[in-house]
Amino acid sequence: MIKALLARVIGMVPVIILVSAGIFGLINLAPGDAASILLPEEATEEQVAQVRAEWGLDQPLYARFATFMVKVANFDLGYSLRYQDEVINLIAQRLPATLELAMVSLLIAVVIGVPMGIIAALNKGKPADSLVSVVAIAGVSAPSFWIGILLVLWFSGTMNLLPSSGRIPYGLPVVPVTGFHIIDTLLAGDFQSLGTVLRHLALPAITLAAGMVGIIARITRSALIDVGQEDFIFTAVAKGLSRRAIVRGHLLPNAAIPITTIVGLELGSLISGSIIVEVIFSWPGVGTLLYQGVTVRDTQLTTGVVIIYTFIFIVLNMLIDLIYVAVDPRMRSAGAGGRK
Repeated sequence: MIKALLARVIGMVPVIILVSAGIFGLINLAPGDAASILLPEEATEEQVAQVRAEWGLDQPLYARFATFMVKVANFDLGYSLRYQDEVINLIAQRLPATLELAMVSLLIAVVIGVPMGIIAALNKGKPADSLVSVVAIAGVSAPSFWIGILLVLWFSGTMNLLPSSGRIPYGLPVVPVTGFHIIDTLLAGDFQSLGTVLRHLALPAITLAAGMVGIIARITRSALIDVGQEDFIFTAVAKGLSRRAIVRGHLLPNAAIPITTIVGLELGSLISGSIIVEVIFSWPGVGTLLYQGVTVRDTQLTTGVVIIYTFIFIVLNMLIDLIYVAVDPRMRSAGAGGRK
């Protein structure tokens, strides 16, 4: 296992280089650059050329990319032209908002999706199974921006129950300790502010979770049905064990690996795929930061954010591998046998 994780860490280097090269090239293929976009319209060509030289935009693309990658090797993601600040500082400020949104969305998806999958598997071929399939397909098929707009129109516009944008209202006294507003309000014992934070989280979290519910439900259903065909399940039935005991003691533990896999992968997808949802709900996360960087051709900001997304996704995959060992006793036995 240690060798496998080490190989993953080493393999991270070429992945980050390739991803960086792709993003760097795509941004520069688009017309215009940060100097021409960020400067006011009345700026002269001489002024634009001067700023372009100051920012190094007059250098060849390969030279700029090489300079950027040297900085990355020194754990420096460069300097944002739009915000005039270090990219790593900007990401550090925004990352807690994105992680909090992703984890709450995943929690909603798991709490709803796993029971749906269990119900569908235990009622295979029955109306309950068909209903779960319809809900799952609808959730996966509907675009997140469409779901978000509908939720805003209904819960915010028509019913006036939930806020339509922002992470917290202006002036809310949340003391930043961890950067996660739910944890910070709990640490402060401020349950009124916690309620406000959860109300602002509700719509974007539900929007992100909608598609994940269907995926988790379908994977859970398939995993349970596959395990249900194993001989030890028939043995448990022959012994007279109750249905609940079979589900809890045999079906769910043995179906945990595919469920764990999809949950871990979906967390990575939620973090990297929350861009549209963050923009719709004006959520101050990394996705919004990426969108703002792309719109002004801020190459270092955009590439830096994508590198962080890539790093998080790879780390999540490594954590899933570790969870495999903890969940599946067969893998622990294999690892022990390998050490011998």
